[in-house]
This record gives sequence, structure tokens and C-alpha cells, in this order.
Amino acid sequence: MRKHQLTIFVTMLLTAVIATAQAPSRLDRVDVVRGGDDIRIEMKSSGTLAPKVETLDTPARVVVELPATVMATGQSHIAVGTADVKGVRIGTDGATPPTTRVVVDLNQACTYDLTPGPAGKVVLTLHSGATAKADPATAAHDDAKATASAPRSPFSPRVAEVQAAVKADAGETSSARTPASPNNFVMVEPTYQAKAQTTADAAADASATAAVSTAADEPTVRAQEAAARFADKTAAELIPAVANATQQSSTGTQPAVNLAAEQRAQIGQQPASVGPKYTGEPISVNLKDVDLKDFFRLIHEISGLNVVLDPNVHGTLTVVLDDVPWDQALDIVLKNNDLARELEGNVLRIATVDTLKHEADARRAQIESEALAVEKVSVTRFLSYAKAKDVIITVKKFLSQRGDVVADDRTNAVIVNDIPKVIPVIDRLLTQLDRKTQEVEIEARVVAATRQFARDIGTQLGFAWGNGHSSVGGLPAVGTSPNTVNGGTPGYQTVSGGSGTGSSIPLFSNLGSTSPTSGFSFINSSNNMQIDVMLSMAESRGLLKVLSRPRVVTQNNIQALVKQGVRVPIVTQAQLGGPPTVTYVDAFLRLTVTPQITSENTIFLNVDVENTTPNFGQEVQGNPELITQQATTQVLVTDGGTVVIGGVIQTQNSINITQVPLLGNIPVLGNLFKHTQVNTSNQELIFFITPRIIQT
Repeated sequence: MRKHQLTIFVTMLLTAVIATAQAPSRLDRVDVVRGGDDIRIEMKSSGTLAPKVETLDTPARVVVELPATVMATGQSHIAVGTADVKGVRIGTDGATPPTTRVVVDLNQACTYDLTPGPAGKVVLTLHSGATAKADPATAAHDDAKATASAPRSPFSPRVAEVQAAVKADAGETSSARTPASPNNFVMVEPTYQAKAQTTADAAADASATAAVSTAADEPTVRAQEAAARFADKTAAELIPAVANATQQSSTGTQPAVNLAAEQRAQIGQQPASVGPKYTGEPISVNLKDVDLKDFFRLIHEISGLNVVLDPNVHGTLTVVLDDVPWDQALDIVLKNNDLARELEGNVLRIATVDTLKHEADARRAQIESEALAVEKVSVTRFLSYAKAKDVIITVKKFLSQRGDVVADDRTNAVIVNDIPKVIPVIDRLLTQLDRKTQEVEIEARVVAATRQFARDIGTQLGFAWGNGHSSVGGLPAVGTSPNTVNGGTPGYQTVSGGSGTGSSIPLFSNLGSTSPTSGFSFINSSNNMQIDVMLSMAESRGLLKVLSRPRVVTQNNIQALVKQGVRVPIVTQAQLGGPPTVTYVDAFLRLTVTPQITSENTIFLNVDVENTTPNFGQEVQGNPELITQQATTQVLVTDGGTVVIGGVIQTQNSINITQVPLLGNIPVLGNLFKHTQVNTSNQELIFFITPRIIQT
């Protein structure tokens, strides 16, 4: 075991010496050449470049990495704005040796070719067409890129070396271990397969020196990649993602926004977190009573990271794992032994949880003491849409212990007095709060319809008979026929007419219509008999419709009120000898509504509609009664949609029959002795509401 470890350490030392002896190349200039539908990115250097290319999405871009290359040019950004290319950015990291990256920002993904040029020149050609023919060098580069982008451990281990060393160590240990030895590696065997390193980039280089430089830098570059990826995974586990909005001027005009929809869009872009994801190569480990320090040395050999243990880390380990990612195995061992990890560059530090907690508390105390010592600054921010006195309630939650904030109502400004590092946070908060909100137009319709129907049918019957000595007829007390009969034989039961020239027949039944609008009369008179029949009828229909349409415009989450009507005076009689008092009562058509725009662009309404009208036809001591129609509800409506929020339908039917006893019950013939009144009334009240989002 120790022999193989010594071999690995010597190999790493020689690799580091070769990498240090090799002087890095220099990127002197980056030019953008436009030609037809293609754009060429020409990279000129002093020395030989060994570029590595990869494409990234969201947003689309092409990244060219130049290992062991320093940036000697003063260019950091080149604006292009042509075809599918936005611009080119150049930067370098602070590693040793450094790596320079050329990032090409794209509007959309496109094909590309990377070809070496003379005298240390590399040309990246971007094709705006759908397809492009790739030369053999490009095809080899694509294979290398596919191999590089294949899933692997975030620590980029030296797979071939570690696999050979561990396998050899496993064989040596199995033959040499004894039952009395407590620290024996029963089996430590990675189950992954070593991937052959691609030679496409080396074949593209014309110089053997560049190949040596690339081979020498490879362990360092891999360790840097491992540290970066491990740092990303650690940050994803320990630190919540914070989206910093782009800071805009508080005095500039901003478009109306739907904050709920914007928040939903941001949440939709973030992947759902289902716990830590482990991407290390699976290993099988069977350890019994092994010192923790030996296990962390194994992690160092697999990952290529520098491992530093806190003096308080001690103990033994017994674990059996089959086909488990080695980074997951590391987390399991740390959790089982109350340990935690920190990554600084490519150095992995392992300490107890209490140690890291005490260090974090010490750092927090140091930060607080520095905040108390630094001098405060005062800034003034003028708001355009929000009210300063409303905003400071929220701003106070983000100030330090020494901070203070006041609002100036006259200029609608927020004055912040705090330490310098808090000011950018307050500026971003004010940018989010001081934004134009959407407006909503709400239209209500109150429809009242009244239908009335009345029918009145009545009959009057007069009858008289006589032979000079006896007679039969109606009673004058019931009524007399308006028709007079002349020339009748004396002896009839008649009533003298007004002129004395005729007589009226007493009515047998007087059930005429109350207010007739039409009628029919039949009279027959002879020497022995007189009959007089009168049929009177009346019918009426009525339809009344009242439409009220109050309309109001308000901002999102702001209550609005619109009303129209009269104030009715109500007189109260004098009491105890005092004067009468007058009280005014509102008889209004009133709409009170509070809209709230949801993330789906629907509108949630808290609405109250009231329609009160005075009825002067019904009065009590000279005061009219008030007819009230009201609907109060909460409803969700689509933009521009109409919904019925309430309604009342009232129907009244009445039939009144007056008839002669017994005779009125005779079928058909009984209608001559009957008076029938029919009344029907139907009242309908419906409330409609229609909200619309106003695009400002």
C-alpha cells in the first residue's frame, strides 16, 4: 500500500515540476472578422495554444478554454451584434498556471469549426446556417468534447493511476494481512472504467512542446475543475440560491409588472431540489476498524484534492459499501462521525461540526464588530410609484443594527443611514418595490326587470217574468240593468226609469268587471218575459326594465368606490316640545371593489354592489320607504370575462273568484254567475361584473 502511494506521490511531484518549468503562453489579441453568413473569432498568441471547446445552453454560448495561457491583451469585451453573435468576452482565472477563456455569447445555438492557424493562431468559425460540414480535425474535436462532457466525478480523479494503485494494493494486502491486524483493507475496488484520454487536441498542435505543456498541465487543470465542481455542489447544498435583480434607476420610467407572474416565472426556471446529487464514480469498500485518517487518504487518492484534517478528527471506521458514488460515501462517513467539510480552492478541509460551528460564530462576531467599527454613510433615494412612508416599514427589516431610515413625504424620498455594505441591498430592494403596478377597470351592471299581467272578467244578469197577477225577477237591491225596457205589459217586476217612459230590469246577479275595458250586452223583452245579460272584461300587461352600469378604474390591490343617487330626508317628529329633526339617508347606486391580479392573469375580486331607491308610493308619516338591492361576494374572473355574482327572482300569482252560490259551480253555464280576477307579477334582479386589465 505504502509503495503504491509513494509511487503516486512521486508522479504528482514530477508532474508539478514539469508544469512549473513550462512557461505559459500569452494571448495577445482577439479579432472578430465578419464574412458572409459566417463569423470568425481569431485568437493570436505568443506561444502554442491547446484550446478546448464546449457549448453551453441557457443562454447559448461557445466557450474556448486556453490552458496554461495568460491574457496579455487589454480586451475584455467585444460587441458584435451581427447574425447570431451578441459579443465576445475574454477573461482569465487566478490559478497556477492560469487558464484563459474566450466566451462567445449567442442569440441561438449554431455550428462551429475550430482550426489552428500559422504562428500560434487559432480560428473559431461560427456558422449561422442550420448545418455545417466539419473537417477531420473538427470531428476529432467533437469526439473529444463528447468524451469530456460525459458524466464523471466532480473531483476529476486520475482514474487510471488510482485504479491501478488500489487494485495492486488490494492484492498485496490480501496476501499479507493477518487476522490480528486491526486496520486491513479487505477490498477497495472502484467499479468504474477508466476512459481513454482523447488525442484530438494534441494532433491539432504542430509542436511537440505544446503537447508536453498540455500533458504537464493536465493534473493541475483537473484538480481545478474538481475544486470548482465540488464548490458548486457544496454551495447548492449549504447556501440557498439568491436571485439578484438588475438594479435600475429609481427615477426612470418602468413598465407595469405583474409581480406574482414574475415570481412564478423565476420559480419555474429553478430546478426542483430533491436532495444532494452525487456524481462520483461508484466504488466498493469493505473496511473494518480502519483509522479515519486512512480513509481520508483514500479520498485524496481518488479525488485528486488536497485533504487537510483538523487535529480533533480521530476515530475508527467500519463500513461496507457496494457500488456507491465515492462522494456519497464521503458524506456518509462524515455524517456518521459528526464531521463536516469545507472546500477552499482545491483544498478539502475536514473538521468536527463543533469546530466549524465555533469558527462560524467567531467569523460572525468578527463581521459584527467590523460593522460596528466602520463609518456609516447616508444615501437618498427618490421614489416614483411607491409611497416613502409605506416603503420604510419593509426597508427597516434589512438594515444593520446601526442603520436607520426616514421618509420625506414632501419629496417622496427614502433617506438611509447605514454601513456601506448594506446600501446595495437596500437599492435592490427599493428597485423591486418602486415599480408601476397594473390597473384594472371594473364594470358592474345591475339589471332589474318587472313583468305584470292582470285579467278581470265579470257578468251581470237581469231577469223578469209576469202574467199580470204574479211576477218573478231580480232584486233592485242587487242593482238594476242600465238598459230600459219600453212597452211592457203591466205586472212586470220593473223599476221606473228616470224619464218615466221606460223601466229597468232588476239584476239577478251583479258581478261585473271592476274597471272594464270591453263588454257585451244582450237584452230580450216580450209581453211575458224580459232578460238582460251583460259581459264585461278588462286585461292589462306591463314590462319595466332598469339597467344601472357603474364603472371604476383602480390599481392592483387598491380599493375603489363609485356611487350615484340621492340623499332622502327623513323627518322625525318633535319630542318633549322640541323641534322636529331631519336625518338624511343615502339612496345610492354604489360599487365597492378591490381587485387582485393573479399569476395566471386572472382577477380576484372582492366586490360589493348596492342599489337603493326610494319608493314614494309607500310612505310612513311622509317618509318614503327604501328599496334595497345588494350583492357582496368574492369571485375569480378571467380578464375581460363576465360573471353573474348574484340575482333575485320574485314571482306573485293571485286568482280571485266571486260567484253566485251553487249557480257559479255549474259547468260552462256557471260563468254567467261568476266574477274572475287574475293577477301575475314577476320581478328579476341580476348583478353582472366584468373586470379588464388595462395595459399601461
